[in-house]
Amino acid sequence: MDHLMTENAASLTTMQNGGLGYEAKYNYTDRLRKSEYHCHDFYEFYIHLRGGQYFGLDDNLYLLQPNQLFIVPPFSMHGLSCEDEMRGYERAYLNLSPELMKILGFEQIDLDQFFRSYTSRGQNTFQLSARDAEQCIAWIRQLEAGRSSDSALDNYGNYCILVNFLNVVCKTVHQSQAITGNVISNNIIQNVLTYINSHYTQPLKMDQLAKQFGISISYLSHEFTKFTNRSVYEYILYRRVMLAKQMIQTDLTLNTIAYQCGFNDYSNFLRMFNKLVGVSPSQYRKQLKPLQRIR
Repeated sequence: MDHLMTENAASLTTMQNGGLGYEAKYNYTDRLRKSEYHCHDFYEFYIHLRGGQYFGLDDNLYLLQPNQLFIVPPFSMHGLSCEDEMRGYERAYLNLSPELMKILGFEQIDLDQFFRSYTSRGQNTFQLSARDAEQCIAWIRQLEAGRSSDSALDNYGNYCILVNFLNVVCKTVHQSQAITGNVISNNIIQNVLTYINSHYTQPLKMDQLAKQFGISISYLSHEFTKFTNRSVYEYILYRRVMLAKQMIQTDLTLNTIAYQCGFNDYSNFLRMFNKLVGVSPSQYRKQLKPLQRIR
């Protein structure tokens, strides 16, 4: 449990808590094994350039292709998976809060609803043209190079870049077919993952899961960790806490949320939420209040 990662505090400030509402990153890595399956409360627009093998998104696993665009909505589990070490892995991504997307629509288009209309039907990945991919990467690198500024003109320029980026993405989504071909590298573990995604708020035990899918506990433990870079126990706890983050945006009491997310002990819920999110549930709810006024 000690290696469960607290969400990056800088990202929390950037994406919430009065921050910019966006985060742009271009990355090249010589060698990479995989990334932990994770989710967050903002949109991620991920562009794969080269070197990756598979991209897992909720219950699906996609074979990565150059210039492939993934639209990851808030609270969708995702991460990289591979059979061998990835070499020369190159990608870029833009994270956007739903609140900023609402502003960037300029009351002409509800961007949150536009993207949800596709992703809710499982249409999450599209193929960018080489020209559009190159331009989107250039915009991401331009945003990354820029820093938070007190200059209204600088910030306005960044918003213009964001609008141009979203315009290209919207046209790609609207005019092209979504990529639907899934690649299953381990059918049993994929089935286990799908089952957990549908039942993680219920009591789940390793021996019961292993028996249900006709595999040994050791095989389940090893292969699931290999696939998601989290143990079964860690994955279930992580999903419960991320669901709690989503439910905290409602008017439900924290005790009710803890119970509905699968925690029978509030102190355990409080401890795990603090560990994964970095603040208590009540503090997190307080941080959301200014954003809820925007909505």
